[in-house]
Amino acid sequence: MTPKAQSTSGATGFTLVELLVVIAIIAILAALGLSVASSAIKKGRATKCLSSLRQIGAAIRLYVGENDGRLPDTGHVRAQDGSSLGWINTLARYLGPNFIGRCPAATASQWATVTYGWNDLLVETDGSGIPVTRCETPTSTLAVAESADTYTSDHFHFAGSRSRITLNQFKSFVGVDRHPQGANYLFVDGHVETLASAEVKARLDATNTKFIIP
Repeated sequence: MTPKAQSTSGATGFTLVELLVVIAIIAILAALGLSVASSAIKKGRATKCLSSLRQIGAAIRLYVGENDGRLPDTGHVRAQDGSSLGWINTLARYLGPNFIGRCPAATASQWATVTYGWNDLLVETDGSGIPVTRCETPTSTLAVAESADTYTSDHFHFAGSRSRITLNQFKSFVGVDRHPQGANYLFVDGHVETLASAEVKARLDATNTKFIIP
């Protein structure tokens, strides 16, 4: 006797509620995955930026050692042959041919050749770098920082505010919130720090601050 085929009329599938729950779980997992990926990308960009600033710091030390203890030239002044005296040009042979002067997180600064700015309080009026010995606190005085999105110069115009500069004024020059934890700063002695905007404000507001004033 041939067995009867089993009826499938009683088979059950997913209900609408169950399907919605599965879809919701998939959506949550996808969102978590995107969040983790985004966080990793941002962290990677911040790390590359730190590396670039450390490279600049090493170049500065080499330059100072070979140029009578003076910091690099920078400014609007040009050399006799017409070439720029900007710090990128001055440090070119110390930075090497593979140096990229752009922070990978500075995606809004499309027109800037370099997204790092030099502290113009570290130069003479003719654009030549000051002697390092004139800087009283090289470990706490800013040399290079990340430029704000709308800032296109390779150096900051801090010189007009030698006595005091507010955080809002500082933000017009520096991208203080470029990375999730703040921004990266290179100091005259060559070390790099990542500072939140609150810490930057505290340093700017400190009595007899040497954060930007050598």
